[in-house]
Amino acid sequence: MAIEDFKRTEPAFLPETFFVGRLEGWAVVESLIGGLQKRATITAVVTLEEETDTVLFTETYEFDDGHSDTLHWTIRKLGEGQYSGHENGLEGEATGEQAGCAFHWKYTRNTPQAGGHSTKLNFDDWFYAIDGRACIVRGSAGRAGIPFATAHVTYRRL
Repeated sequence: MAIEDFKRTEPAFLPETFFVGRLEGWAVVESLIGGLQKRATITAVVTLEEETDTVLFTETYEFDDGHSDTLHWTIRKLGEGQYSGHENGLEGEATGEQAGCAFHWKYTRNTPQAGGHSTKLNFDDWFYAIDGRACIVRGSAGRAGIPFATAHVTYRRL
């Protein structure tokens, strides 16, 4: 799948417009063979610095095993359909590309786990706009470029 495949699809998914405001979401994480690993609820507050096309995105995942993870994203639009991102737990920077209804987001992050430890994971997320208020994300998580889990996430703007 390539981002260019989505150029003619609507509605457009633009991080600098979709993410702004308050969001709620839900996630399930499955192993590659389909077994449920965990569930989460998500809350997010997002602002846009218009003069720099920078999205300030704080989201908190509350997992069913009792642990939580709060991410503080800074997402900057670099040019037409191109984005970069920073977050405290990242190794390097996140890269994003957008076309039509899709947004592809990749990064490596030291991710907190239940029990207080953390694991460095590679993420490869595809966001798809459903309408102006909802999107669905299909993401994969892995190590050393080998995926071992799939996340299904839904966000709704409040």
